[in-house]
Amino acid sequence: MENPSPKIDDALKDKVDLNKVLLVWTGPSHPFKKKDRIFYQTVAALTFLLVAIVFFIQDFLLIAVILAIAFVVYAISSYPPVDVEHKVTPAGFENAGRLFHWIELYGFWFEEKWGFKTLVIQTRLSFPAQIRAVLRDVSEAQVRDIIGRYLIHLETPPRSWVDSASDWLGRKIPLESTK
Repeated sequence: MENPSPKIDDALKDKVDLNKVLLVWTGPSHPFKKKDRIFYQTVAALTFLLVAIVFFIQDFLLIAVILAIAFVVYAISSYPPVDVEHKVTPAGFENAGRLFHWIELYGFWFEEKWGFKTLVIQTRLSFPAQIRAVLRDVSEAQVRDIIGRYLIHLETPPRSWVDSASDWLGRKIPLESTK
């Protein structure tokens, strides 16, 4: 009787090791810039104005929502982000412990915000629509070469009406001084 082990070994020889780590780096969970006093004063003034308007309408539940949003803005902008680990494997992209398979992802591009170079990956999922990974100790070219084997590299990212509206609102109502 013939030993089936060599046939299995030959079949597995051509398979890709899905657990092999192609690239790994750690970086902050999101770009962070310490906010100045003017930012917090602007947020407080806008919150007070909205609460005063809604108070006359007597919609107290909406007042609670406005105060909750103001608290979240304060909390997110006050505390620096934690460091997370990002991995690229033949199976997919692992961001902070969650693996996104390549079939769930569409394309990628790079952005720069507050001096941080960021990898942005567009997903096919409804949530999250994008994955962001700050590049700290890895080069953009190295990431482009490895992830480019699996995803489309987009030079200009697709913009939705929400992106355009948030950019317009940010220009019209700046929350911090632009010096």
